[in-house]
Amino acid sequence: MAPEVLVLGSNGFIGLHVVDALRAESVEPRCGRRPRSNVLGLRSRKARMVHADLDDPASLDAAMQGVDTVVHLAGHYPRTSTDRPGTLALGERQSRAVIAAAHRSRVSRLVYVSSTATVAPRRDGPSSENDRFKAAPGHGLYHDLKWTMESIFEGAADLDVRIALPAGCIGPGDLRLGTSALIVALARGDDPPHPDGIVSLVDPRDAGQGIARMALRANAPRRVILSQSSVPLHGLLSVLSRRYGVKEPCAPMAAKVAKALADDAEHQAVATHTRPRMVREIVDLVIHGVPLAGDLAEQSLGVRYRPFSDSLADFEAWASRLGFFPTPPEARP
Repeated sequence: MAPEVLVLGSNGFIGLHVVDALRAESVEPRCGRRPRSNVLGLRSRKARMVHADLDDPASLDAAMQGVDTVVHLAGHYPRTSTDRPGTLALGERQSRAVIAAAHRSRVSRLVYVSSTATVAPRRDGPSSENDRFKAAPGHGLYHDLKWTMESIFEGAADLDVRIALPAGCIGPGDLRLGTSALIVALARGDDPPHPDGIVSLVDPRDAGQGIARMALRANAPRRVILSQSSVPLHGLLSVLSRRYGVKEPCAPMAAKVAKALADDAEHQAVATHTRPRMVREIVDLVIHGVPLAGDLAEQSLGVRYRPFSDSLADFEAWASRLGFFPTPPEARP
């Protein structure tokens, strides 16, 4: 008999790929949704939807009734870094609400989808799942929030908690243009400002598969990095500028300059109710990015990472159909 799995945040970018991956494993999940959230992706999949709001304990109890495993992708994701106390308090409160509901509903397993921002650097090579910060890293609000929430879930008693750590996702379905925003800006002929540093990347379909298998396999590791490659951001943008036939990107900015520019952009965005051109979260992730080893997911979960060229081509085709992206170039080696 297939387990009953609830996916919180199922209508998000990675969440939809997790739903697809669970179905590929012959599991039809319950798909948690909040009021007024965009569920077109779930409707197109004819998914089983249930009301689940992290600020409504009764809705969480109802959604988890009879559930064996919860996959939690709905952790607080701040749009800006301008309200540190409020952001950390909300992330902690919602995390404890999920754990409390899981206990009340007798859920046995919980997969929390965190971030590679919680992976600490090492001196002798790529970082692995064993590399952890002993305290909040202090690199920025996003890093500290993810570390705080991850620590809360790892400390949950009487729950089989597993932590998934997906890298920046490049692939179809990124409606909010998160990690892929710099690529889209470059392809449109803009010269996106960017800091110097490393980005780690993964196809969202591969991340979804890894998360689904963490939820379903009894012997899955407790903490798994999902990353296909780690590359210098400026070098990646330079290669892509030639692919798209646009000018070479400007030189990367020093960390201090990039942080100040992002902070100014976020404060202006808050004042004008617009989206910031430069986000502090991305700046911090690049500046403090470290090479990552994603082979545990291959060895223990059977994840086979797509080549980045395939993920990029699929993203370009998808984004072009939606009008986000110029017509994609012919495939090049």
